[in-house]
Amino acid sequence: MGDRCALIIDRSVITCAQLGCLLYKPRSGGLLASTAIALVFPSSLGFVYPRVLLWLLRFYFRGRSQDCAALAPFNLMMERFLHFGAVVLLLLMATKVQTQSTIADALKSQCLDNVMMMTLDSSVVWGNYLQIDALNDTEFITITPEIAAQCGFSLTVDDWGNATFLASVLNCFSKNVEDATFNLSVRIRISPNVDMSTASMYNYSISCNYSTWAAREILCERNYMEVSVRRRVPTLKQGLQDDDWAAAFTEATKAAYRIWKVVFYLPVQKTMTAEEAKESGYGLLTTPSRLVLRSAYNTSESQLQMLDSVPMAVVRATTFYKQKWMVMLVDSAVACPADGVTFTEDMITWRIPYIISPLVTPQAFEPTNISLGINGQKLDPTTIQNRNYSLDVGPAVITAQFPVGALGGYYKSRVRNNNYGIVYRIEPMLEHQWKDDVYDETKYKILHPITTPFMPRPPTVTNDTVPANRLFNVTLDSFLPDVELVNITFGNETLTIPEANQLGYNVQEHRFPNGSKWFTLQVPFESPHVSKEPTSPDTTTYILPLVYGLNIVPQNTPFTYPAVIIASLKDIVPPSVTGYCSLTQFYVTIKLGNLGHNFVIFVGKRQLTPSMASDYGYTENSTYIWMTLPYNCADAVFEVIKSSELRSRLDLTLVDEERHWVSASFSLSCSFPVKLIECLSNGTMPTIAVKVESVPDLNPGSLTLRDPRCTPLQYDSVTAVFRFNVNTCGTTRKFSQNTMIYENEVLMTTSDPQYRFLVTCYYKINDTKVVRFDTKNNLPFVPEPALGQLVVVMTLSVDGSYNEFYTTSDYPVVKYLRAPLYFEVRLLYSSDPQVELFLEDCWATGSADRNSFPKWDVIVDSCENSLDLYKTVFHPVSKTTRVPFPSHLKRFEVKMFSFTKDDAALKGEIYFHCDVVICDANSPSDKLCRGQCIPSKQRQVRSADYDHRRAYVSSGLILLEP
Repeated sequence: MGDRCALIIDRSVITCAQLGCLLYKPRSGGLLASTAIALVFPSSLGFVYPRVLLWLLRFYFRGRSQDCAALAPFNLMMERFLHFGAVVLLLLMATKVQTQSTIADALKSQCLDNVMMMTLDSSVVWGNYLQIDALNDTEFITITPEIAAQCGFSLTVDDWGNATFLASVLNCFSKNVEDATFNLSVRIRISPNVDMSTASMYNYSISCNYSTWAAREILCERNYMEVSVRRRVPTLKQGLQDDDWAAAFTEATKAAYRIWKVVFYLPVQKTMTAEEAKESGYGLLTTPSRLVLRSAYNTSESQLQMLDSVPMAVVRATTFYKQKWMVMLVDSAVACPADGVTFTEDMITWRIPYIISPLVTPQAFEPTNISLGINGQKLDPTTIQNRNYSLDVGPAVITAQFPVGALGGYYKSRVRNNNYGIVYRIEPMLEHQWKDDVYDETKYKILHPITTPFMPRPPTVTNDTVPANRLFNVTLDSFLPDVELVNITFGNETLTIPEANQLGYNVQEHRFPNGSKWFTLQVPFESPHVSKEPTSPDTTTYILPLVYGLNIVPQNTPFTYPAVIIASLKDIVPPSVTGYCSLTQFYVTIKLGNLGHNFVIFVGKRQLTPSMASDYGYTENSTYIWMTLPYNCADAVFEVIKSSELRSRLDLTLVDEERHWVSASFSLSCSFPVKLIECLSNGTMPTIAVKVESVPDLNPGSLTLRDPRCTPLQYDSVTAVFRFNVNTCGTTRKFSQNTMIYENEVLMTTSDPQYRFLVTCYYKINDTKVVRFDTKNNLPFVPEPALGQLVVVMTLSVDGSYNEFYTTSDYPVVKYLRAPLYFEVRLLYSSDPQVELFLEDCWATGSADRNSFPKWDVIVDSCENSLDLYKTVFHPVSKTTRVPFPSHLKRFEVKMFSFTKDDAALKGEIYFHCDVVICDANSPSDKLCRGQCIPSKQRQVRSADYDHRRAYVSSGLILLEP
């Protein structure tokens, strides 16, 4: 198309490239709602406002043909209005509207034996929030991740925005007709808002026929394991005539049946009723002929076992179910691969045990069929061979191999630490059928999506410049088709591609036959972005520093690639950087080049300032510069964390002051001994989690242990402190010879966590220690509480449930005058049940100074203020998982309209303060433990004796609004 057509705005020519004709491609699906908008740009404003017009015009071309003939009406209109000193544009804004027909066009479904599949393409999913609801009789149930694992659903969205919804035919909400026909009705909700408001909805029904049931069928899905076993009535008929038995058998098969209880055997035997199992997240179901058990991979009754070097998630269970006249036991064991995938640069290898010992014994095993498939569909041998897949059935393992890049999967661009690379994703399926002495036949199906690790593919910048032509000629290659070049930064100026072409820089995109692409750039030596410097009497060096700004679509993941293009002999000796580490410090030496100290220093991302130089021990002479930096300084980044060490990296960049190029770039990465995990003898595991560079958006306050209810006791922008017991917070235990091992993890609270920190403690079993004691008139041992340094905090609850609290980042908290405040004062780091916390006095002030005036009392002598018209309300504290010791907490509610100043309701800033006292709850002599309300006469008794048991706490800033 080139620049043969243009739009004239205020006597300035705007090319098609500037309008974005080449940047937006048509997208299928959806309806276009058109609205006429008039924009007026006075010609006196120059070319500033027309740039806004360009941005709006891009929306005009979204979804339209790239033919610039579409600009003709605009050119004509502009010419007519230029005479009046203004530009008026009637712009048709194209807005995507999701309707039922839009969703229907993007929706497909199919039946894959015992799995239902529904797909939605990216035309309706990308950029929106998607929710699937299942119809349960007359009510739609939202499928949450918990319900999905319990009821047999999975929902994934691939890298291109296509959503795949899979459902077991035996899911919780299927309408089952004689275990042969299964109907599922769902409601699809698509909304641009996270709260699903203004959502477009579409009801859809899937019907699948599946009657070739094996006696036992096992389904290993992404998020759950499912086993279904044929439920039979015994064929015994002693003492009955044939006619009598036929009638009895019919009666038996129609009798009421229900699951009674389930016995789990790993890691220890545990019996649950059906209701208890469902509350623990298990799915239990009986059908006309089958019994179903469904489990997530991470239940407390599942265990990771290595079978022929393949990690398997195993649940060993027996299901008891009652029928009208009998009780039957069904082996409901299930085992699914937790991994088993290895990678090379060219090949993916997937290994599955041939004989899965928790499910069958080798002596009774008789294989019948093994099938390989992709995306839930079986492949015939010819297709497997044509795609260069392989399936090898060995005596111990089944091995499937897929060449990286083979048909059936797809490549996708990725960026890691601003480094470009690719991954390859494929979703294989394996179905293994066998017979044994217990079941007539077992069908074992695994759906196992595989994504290769990040494969770096750093682009290459090639300098094809011929200096005699006085033109830089640069090539940047190569990228997958999902990468677009958005802008180029020349020195300190960033230009879009249309802007660069308008300046005559000639930026072009080229494609290889396989679809990958490369970019070329031509820049004249006379460009203001090219620096010139004489380096000898007869030589000039032309330098073009640039940074390519690229973007991965459709995720809109930006990344950059810097380059410095030089078109002459470089005879400058640049500075160099060396360094080493001690146990706590970085030591950096900068050796100056032949141009002396003509550069600025960047430590990490910050330019070195005089105050930073002072903190970092900066010294220099005519040849060298030295600096000493702590391993945990603000400009270092943590790369790797381990239980006893941190790997910290210091990046130093030297930038030439005049030429704006990087003279030297240096990174020093070292491991420093830091104790992050303690294994205390009382079973407590204090742990410190540290933010690492690979997760830049990590908020330490959002980290949890495996049990998401176990949140940090303290946190800041870099660290989070946890303290938990080996029997809490999802901690697992295993034995290895003479050692008992406890493990937990610090995780991000997302469905696909990017941060995992393994916490492990080893305790010796049968460890013998020699001790000595004397028996000289020993007095009877009387246990007393140990009272150490008090750590007391005051937090503000969101509401009266005391389940959610404001964090440090939420302050100042805005509250209205008639809204009550719910405070909690808590003693931290104590597990002594004999200790009790009391609020001595609490009051509010208008400043952070607890001794300032005016002052409003809300609790006096541990009682509500009797002079206050709106008295403080004390709330009881019950024992919960979060609150193991209720005596360590006090909760109270304050009425916001009880604060007045000069007979007017107080508005603006307010702080709350409390004096806290700790007492011995089991000591009758301790007068502090006489109840919530302490008489004022006791203050004199305790003031001198209990100062060492006092603490003082204050709230953050609260803003009162009328």
